[in-house]
Amino acid sequence: MSARIPTAPRALIRLVMAATLTALGASTLATGPAAATSAVPAPAAASAPVPAAPAGAQGQAGPGGAPTAESELPARLTAGSWLVADAGTGEILAAKGPRVRDLPASTMKILTALVVLPTLSPETRVVVGTDAAEVDGTKVGLLPGNSYLVRDLATAMLISSGNDATVALVNAAGGRAAVLARMNALAAELGATDTVAGDPTGLDAPGQLTSVRDLAILGRAALAEPAVSRYLTIPRAALPTRDGGRFEIQNHNLLLGTYEGTLGVKNGYTVAAGATFVGAARRGERTLLVALLRAAPNYGADARALLDWGFAHDGQIRPIGTLPAPRPPTGPQDDGAVAVGGPASAAARPTVPGGQSSAGQSSGGQSSGGEGSGVGWVTWTALAITVVALVLTALGHHARQRPARRRARLSHRPRHRRGQRRQAGHRPSQSGTAGSAKPTRREPRLRLVPSQRRPAGRAGGEPAGRSRGGANGGASRQRRRRRPASRA
Repeated sequence: MSARIPTAPRALIRLVMAATLTALGASTLATGPAAATSAVPAPAAASAPVPAAPAGAQGQAGPGGAPTAESELPARLTAGSWLVADAGTGEILAAKGPRVRDLPASTMKILTALVVLPTLSPETRVVVGTDAAEVDGTKVGLLPGNSYLVRDLATAMLISSGNDATVALVNAAGGRAAVLARMNALAAELGATDTVAGDPTGLDAPGQLTSVRDLAILGRAALAEPAVSRYLTIPRAALPTRDGGRFEIQNHNLLLGTYEGTLGVKNGYTVAAGATFVGAARRGERTLLVALLRAAPNYGADARALLDWGFAHDGQIRPIGTLPAPRPPTGPQDDGAVAVGGPASAAARPTVPGGQSSAGQSSGGQSSGGEGSGVGWVTWTALAITVVALVLTALGHHARQRPARRRARLSHRPRHRRGQRRQAGHRPSQSGTAGSAKPTRREPRLRLVPSQRRPAGRAGGEPAGRSRGGANGGASRQRRRRRPASRA
């Protein structure tokens, strides 16, 4: 029984730790680079911007395409390629590897949103299929067979990078094949010629690529499209459950709530792609875009440095190229209710190219708090499970050590004297069998039982021949019994 005691705690601990990893994976995989442990290449920081594109291509370098001496670039940038541009004019202020193609991860959802959301009313209900509920990567936990509003699915796709919400929207907009075809056509129309869409969720797919220049183009288009921009600055939201309850999701953008004037747009992460990011911020009358590929898990450090540099040297930088103009906004222009924690500030709702405001958020859904990522139910659940696992580990260790401690105490306890006397007085079998015990040193003294004592006659008493039980005494008695018989 004692050998089976540790087995149950060990099995339970394995189950609890697996649940902890699952809960934590829900907030890191594909969209949570801050918790990733995979190493990401960290190339040396560029000392000067490079041309945005070869001559003759859109975004080509202008004359003297380098910042002035007063606008030295920030040091220790870790992203493999990066770009910072003016969202209003489209001028590219600086870049490193702007046309280098790499994996986009979940930043591909920007292009998915530009294709899907303008064609769907925010109040349309969508039934979630099993393919959406079973998709790989980050999910918000949609239940198959349950229906959700488009605005809830769009919120889950853009702030929490839910792949299940993305697949549900894609199915409602015509299916995967049709949406992918429209995504690639729209990328070409916008001038994002380095981009090839292979999976609407952004999961790694054969041939799927983009560049920081194209990400800046897509981010600029998202700011100009109200059907998309209304979701970009939602800090947290609450989605309905089947039984009428609600559960919370949070925005994974590291700049939101921590960098002044942040407008979104989207972050991403896969093991193969590393961290990717498209962000925008507004200061005064100026809006800047930043795009990163192959970034470190803490991509926010690079994004802040580039945005600070761009805002600090306003008017001092000669642009090195220009992004193509975004298309006019399409799709429904109503400000349908969205489950938000609070509307964006007036400063965070700029007018971007195309003449459309990036506002349009309201508070129709339930939520829990103001701006910032905060701590949601996933984090608290993971913390509680971790505490339970630690307690069970300690109890299991204590249970395993208890028999060892008992054996140690017994081994050091002196034996009882009565037990010693019993062991010492044990006589071997008179038959000499193999199972008999060996006599102890004190056995000769202890074997002097009454039937084997020395005849008293030898000590001055009666003759030896009359010793009771002795060999000679027995012979004498036999002789005395025979004498009368002989006389007769």
